[in-house]
Order: sequence, then structure tokens, then C-alpha cells
Amino acid sequence: MCFSVHAIESMFPNCLLQSCATDESDHCPLQLGLNDVQPAKARFHFEAFWPSLDGFQEVVAAAWASEAVSHCPFDTLARKFRTLVRKLQSWSQKKVGHVNSQLALAREVLHQLEIAQDSRELSRLELWLKNKLKPHSLALSSLQRTIARSRSRIGWLKEGDANTSLFHAHARHRKRKNFIAKITTVEGTILTKHEEKEQHIFDFYNSLLGSSTDREMTVNLAELDMPNIPLHDLEVPFSEEEVWKTVKALPPDKAPGPDGFTGRFYKVCWQIIKVDIMAAISAVWSRKFTNFELLNSAFVTLLPKREDASSIKDYRPISLVHSFAKLVTKILANRLAGYLNQLVSPNQSAFIKGRFILDNFMLVQHTTKFLHQQKQARILLKLDITKAFDSVSWPFLLEVLNQLGFGQIWCDIISGLLGTSSTQVLLNGSPGEKNLSSARP
Repeated sequence: MCFSVHAIESMFPNCLLQSCATDESDHCPLQLGLNDVQPAKARFHFEAFWPSLDGFQEVVAAAWASEAVSHCPFDTLARKFRTLVRKLQSWSQKKVGHVNSQLALAREVLHQLEIAQDSRELSRLELWLKNKLKPHSLALSSLQRTIARSRSRIGWLKEGDANTSLFHAHARHRKRKNFIAKITTVEGTILTKHEEKEQHIFDFYNSLLGSSTDREMTVNLAELDMPNIPLHDLEVPFSEEEVWKTVKALPPDKAPGPDGFTGRFYKVCWQIIKVDIMAAISAVWSRKFTNFELLNSAFVTLLPKREDASSIKDYRPISLVHSFAKLVTKILANRLAGYLNQLVSPNQSAFIKGRFILDNFMLVQHTTKFLHQQKQARILLKLDITKAFDSVSWPFLLEVLNQLGFGQIWCDIISGLLGTSSTQVLLNGSPGEKNLSSARP
């Protein structure tokens, strides 16, 4: 029997066909899961082609102005985002509709008119309809390719390709690759039900994040000879020019967070939204974080590190942050970038602009060669340091920042960002109902 994966996925979107590993044969068994893909509530996603459609700016302006401004800029911004989501979804349904159905209908009508033209002369109205449908079909085909390309997330192809099947194939491959069909626990139990997998992932990361405990001892940071430099420039108020420069540098169509808005939205609608955005950013600088949790949510989604991923440690957690919180942290990161060379020791050769992680490998090679030349007994230790930011004590983090020279405004902003954050696990496109531990005093 021959299986066509693409055909099966198109005909049965809620089923999943996967290959299974075997040690006893060179044949690969196939496992067909019925109703494995649970239809989740569709999340809002700002479409990249919307700004090119007529009436887009008018819809955004009307929706944005329909919500009254309250005394809390975070509450105002959250309400405007929610209203805009509803208006854009309604406008898109009326303006665009179901592209595939419209295109199929237009092509069928054109086909019937061409058949009729072979046997008789078309009437004036039929000729008018035929001439109208041809450019309409071309426009729908172009829109279909644009949507398919956006779904495929192909980043290496810039312009000039119109291979819709390629985009669909990439989108299907990405969906199949990232789909978590089962998870194996530490005890060897295989979890296949969505609720069981979700609970297992939640328990794992909730225990990893941990909870705050009182420290019996502390570290005398003054004795560690840490750099202490003046960082007063980090605490000047945020200007509109600085924020706009950051907005222009945002990637246009990266995976959005819970709100669904991307960098493209901020760029094309800046003149409409900038007053409310700047009011909220000014509130961040003033450290008035009441209701900031409305704009500081995130999803954690898991991507496989290898093809045969089975346990939860075989997946890499990726955080999808709310667009406004992402903008705030990007502004802070841009300010801090100029001081990193002074704050971070030269021994740290990665994640700093102008430094290269390969320098460490060269250093190890030269050190090993030197030790061999000494002809004395030596020991080289390779330490595997766990990524500990998710479980680090926040009070200790703030102590380190103070010791390095960060001022009170900067530390308060960091505390506000950390203390108001909330995170949900996103499993196979469906967000969980529980929030991971976030607030550690």
C-alpha cells in the first residue's frame, strides 16, 4: 500500500501520520493517530498582507479611537489591543474571506464560460463577467501565495518565487516536526493524551522555576572585585525618537506572543498608536506597574532538539512574549548594549557583539599545547554550567545589579518586568489554562 502524506494531511487535518523507529527490520512502520491533532481555538495573528489592502489604516484608526483613555495607560492599551483584534478579524472576514473557496469558485465560473464560448457566442454580460473574473482570479492567486508564504515561515527566500506548493510543503513539514505526539516521563511512562502531556510539561517547568525561599547566607559582592561603573545614562526618560528607532529595528514577522501583533503592525500603524504606546512606556519609566500584567504575558512553546525527541529534556523551550513587553525589553537592551564590554568579563566570549565563542576553543588548544611542553602532571577540568537564569534568586539578581552600578530606576523596572510576568505552556498550538510560577519576591 502506498501512502501520500500530503494527501492524507489535506483530507484528514485532525489525524497524524508518523514513522516509528525499529531495531529488527530495515522497514519503517507507520503509525496513524486518529484525532491526535486537537482543534484548538484559533489564535489571532496579525497577517503580513493586511497593510497592503484598501481600508486597513481606516479600520485600525477607527478601532483604536473607539476605546476611551483611562487613568491607567496599561489598561487603556490592553483594551485598545483587544478591540483592534475583534475589528481586524471582522474586517478581514469581509474583505478577504476564505481565499481558497473564492479562488476555486472564480476558476470554476471562468471554466464554464470558456466551455460555453466554444459552442456559442457569449452575451455582453457574460463577456463582462469573464473580463472581471480574470484579474480577480490573479489577485486571489497572489493573495493565496502570500498567505502560504507567511505560513511557511521561509526566511532564506526573499523575492521572486511563486511556488505555492513549496510554501505549503514547508508549512506542513514545520507543523509535523514541531508536533508533540507523545512524551516519555522519567519513569518510562508514555503520555499521549493532550491533557496528560500538558500537565507533565507544566509540572516540569513549574518545578524548574521553583519558588522563593529565604536565604540564610549571602555573598559579599564587594570582595569579588566586580566592576562598578557609572550607568546614569540608562535612567534618562524614554524619548519618542528612541522608541521609534527601536520599533523600526523590530523583525516584521517573527512568531507573535499571546496578543498576536508583530513588529510589522507597530511600523505601519505607528502614527495611530504612538500616543498610547508612549504613555504606557512613560509609565514603565515612572515604575507605575499597576495592571502591567495585562501586557506582560508569554507563551512557552517547545521545539525538538533532535528528530527522535521523546522526553521533555529533548525539547528547547522558546518564549513568545507579548509585543509591548518585547518592545520595552528591546529598548532596555539597546541602552545596555553600549556598556556590555565593560560589565562582562573578557573571559565571556559569547553573546557579546565583537566577541566569538570560538576564541575559547583556541584558548583551550593553546593552553593544552603549552601544558604538554611543560612535561609536568596537569589536570584540565571541563565544567558544564547549567543555564540558571530561570531559577536564579531575584533578590540576589538585584543585589548584583546594584553592585555593578545600576541605579534604582533601572532595578525597579527590572523588578516590575519580572514580578508582573505570567507564562502559559503552548502545546501543539493550544495554550494551557495554568500560569507557571512567576512572582518571586
